Amino acid sequence: MRRSKLVKVTFEPGGTEVMVPAGILISKAAAVAGVGIESPCGGMGTCGKCRVIVNGDVSAPDSSEIRLLGEEALASGYRVACRTHANGETVVTVPDASRSRVQKILSSAAVRDCKLLSGVTKTYCELSAPSLEDETAEFERIAAFLSARDVNLRADLPVVRKISSILRRANYRVTAVTYEDELIALEEGDTTHECLGIAYDLGSTTVVGYLMDLTTGKELAVAAAMNPQMAYGDDLVSRISFATSHDDGLAILQNAAVGALNRIASQLASASGVDLNHVYRVTVVGNTCMTHLLLGIDVASLGQSPYVPAICAEMTVDARSLGLAVAEQARVTVLPNVAGFVGSDLVGVMLSNLWDDDGRTRLAVDIGTNGEMALLHKGHTYVCSAAAGPAFEGAGISCGMRGGPGAIDTVRINQRVEITTIGNRKPIGICGSGLVDAVAQMLDCGLIDESGRLLAPSEAKHLPKDIRDRVIEQDGVVRFVLAHESESGAQKPIALTHTDIRKLQLAKGSIHAAIQTLIRAAGATDHDLDEVMLAGAFGSYIKVESAIRIGLIPPVAAEKVISIGNAAGAGAKLALLCRQEMLLARKLAAKAEHLELAVSPSYQMELMERMMFPSGIAQVIED
Repeated sequence: MRRSKLVKVTFEPGGTEVMVPAGILISKAAAVAGVGIESPCGGMGTCGKCRVIVNGDVSAPDSSEIRLLGEEALASGYRVACRTHANGETVVTVPDASRSRVQKILSSAAVRDCKLLSGVTKTYCELSAPSLEDETAEFERIAAFLSARDVNLRADLPVVRKISSILRRANYRVTAVTYEDELIALEEGDTTHECLGIAYDLGSTTVVGYLMDLTTGKELAVAAAMNPQMAYGDDLVSRISFATSHDDGLAILQNAAVGALNRIASQLASASGVDLNHVYRVTVVGNTCMTHLLLGIDVASLGQSPYVPAICAEMTVDARSLGLAVAEQARVTVLPNVAGFVGSDLVGVMLSNLWDDDGRTRLAVDIGTNGEMALLHKGHTYVCSAAAGPAFEGAGISCGMRGGPGAIDTVRINQRVEITTIGNRKPIGICGSGLVDAVAQMLDCGLIDESGRLLAPSEAKHLPKDIRDRVIEQDGVVRFVLAHESESGAQKPIALTHTDIRKLQLAKGSIHAAIQTLIRAAGATDHDLDEVMLAGAFGSYIKVESAIRIGLIPPVAAEKVISIGNAAGAGAKLALLCRQEMLLARKLAAKAEHLELAVSPSYQMELMERMMFPSGIAQVIED
């Protein structure tokens, strides 16, 4: 194994310091530090928007940096963050123009009604002080007080170590915090008004946290951030490789995950004005790799056949053992996983939607870099995962970007091209929902055939003038221009190439092939689908008709397709608020039948077929 040489990178203004592997890109070091740097091109080194001022031991400029910046800017210390590697100690100044705009991260997570049974109880205790006549020990004094309230108190060593000093400072007026009858905190005075928990959705790309009042069930604040583990790999395979090929790789990725949770917790506290020491319960959902990394569990077995995780059952640990910035003895539960690449996030999706409550045939799809899906048919649940790549998040696309201000998010093509952007700003790139929309419209108007081939300019003469004028060929590459340079906020045209379309075909083909494999395994057909649920940010912002048109999901009636928001996060909130919901999550995970697509001949056959776009207008299944 290699040992990672760590170097210090400091980001100004603010003086944020991080220790990162030598040779890391400045853009990825910024992600670890939680410093946002604008990157409309998704780190492809084509837009130059991530320019920063660098002082230290860094790599020499490459040809793209020289082209984007010019000799004068390079001489002044300017560099392109996604092309420059920090080889040693480095100070990076991020100009105002390069600071990242907030990404459009889906944070809404509606929670259905549930009983409030979090297991956390706060009781104000007015105790008598010990004396020669009453020599009752300090812990037993509290236990006796709580026994009158039907609490059979159990001791927790870290809390017991502090009992005497806390009681004496508080003149024996304290609040006892218990979790399932175990004393997890003792606080001076009456703090019963603040009993809090945090539910996290630890995604590969984004992390969302929800601050909840455990007494009322009310959501007090929500915060989101990019996952800093992206600095060590955009996909799960890359992160597994980093964790297993470096002596300290696992610890680095664990610290990155914990750091993200703590930054979000700090944002939640600032937004709501609460004390994080009053957070006594935490729940986490995520894919199997993400939760293993958070807990510091070896992920080597996830990187090689048969891709078996170390553990699927839920795990509960104290916050101090992970380094979470909440009450030291707060109980942190990671919900159960199903298999190596089907995690507790999909369990959260099922939990939040009363999965097997009404006997319908239901399909749930959480589309991302790693797509996870579940099919319920005749009382049986079938689940699988499929690698889709980053195209749905705008990454790897020539003008792609994540869903932030200025991203093209809808496209309409009639006699002319009409686009909308997030925030109604000038377009600077295209995000996943805009990409799907654009390709669907290009299919309908004949710019793309079912194989994904983009018409050459000479073949587009029959199209309306505004459309054919947007089909250009430059350096042997055909492009379709969505926004001319004069319309763009990126000082260049926003266009799609055949390679971009091919990447979308690969992604959508993988997802739809996985869906069809589940349907076949269940002995069902597309006609049997009563409901198709799209979870996550992409599923919430995508236009259903466009998803069907490109063949991403089965061609069911549009009214059968619903967006369910951050359903994984909603599941984490339910498990936080109610122990019965946690038990249900355990049952859902245990009964799910996992299909391993890597050894499925059916999946391989479906993948070849689903790579093609549906010919003509997709025919919707009629009931």
